[in-house]
Amino acid sequence: MQIGNFTFLTITCDNHFQPIHRSGMRGEYCIRFCLRLCTHLLRYALLFLLFARTCTIAVAVELVTEDGPPYNIYQNGKITGISTDKLAEAFSRIGEPLHIQVMPWARAYQSALTLPNYCVYSTARTSEREALFKWVGPLAVMDWVLFALADNPDKITKLEDLRHEVIGGYRQDVISNWLLEHGYQVDLATTDSSNPQKLAGKRFKYWASSRLGATTLIASQGLTGRIVPVLTFRQAYLYLACNLATPDPILKKLNAALSKINEDGTGTRIEVRYTH
Repeated sequence: MQIGNFTFLTITCDNHFQPIHRSGMRGEYCIRFCLRLCTHLLRYALLFLLFARTCTIAVAVELVTEDGPPYNIYQNGKITGISTDKLAEAFSRIGEPLHIQVMPWARAYQSALTLPNYCVYSTARTSEREALFKWVGPLAVMDWVLFALADNPDKITKLEDLRHEVIGGYRQDVISNWLLEHGYQVDLATTDSSNPQKLAGKRFKYWASSRLGATTLIASQGLTGRIVPVLTFRQAYLYLACNLATPDPILKKLNAALSKINEDGTGTRIEVRYTH
């Protein structure tokens, strides 16, 4: 049968079991053939529907992050750290696959901001960012700290004392953005890992970073004792920040799993692993 540009195969069976032209099949055989064909088609249709349902339900959430110890540590092709290990445990508990890409923070943040089902961590949850993402956490707490060389003779008691100083920071970091928004001068690096050496080389006199993150970087670069914390000026909680198009059910499951992780002591054991 021809309809437009499409040709359809038509199989007919007569009621008197007469041979069918060109096939030689009797009616009874033809009926059995049709039933067998329909059974196979139905089976394939069901398989297709099951596959489609699986693809629909298992919407992969793509996680992006930076190399930012001790929360996210990228070493030898493997990503670990306080936040990473907590998220890995949460994904395992809800039976979802974990996919993580490591990239510069500015790119990671922008990916979660613009791409459906993308989530970025470890992201400070602030009032300025609240409506931009859906949130999972908290994963950790972060002190905002100013660091300086140990032989710096200046004694600062408040952030206002640095209105005329250039402060080290890095792109799209919540601390650097906050300083810029409040009128401070910030020397922006691509990653925070370059700032200890820039401070040691007197590119600037002060560097703003998280206490744990900066302490880890300082130690890894052999600068312990040369660079010291001089002022804690703010605090924020770190979360997994997800694109607004990310399905709510999986985020609800992750939040529930993280609550259990913090309640049953797993979270504390993970933190101790990286801070002692």
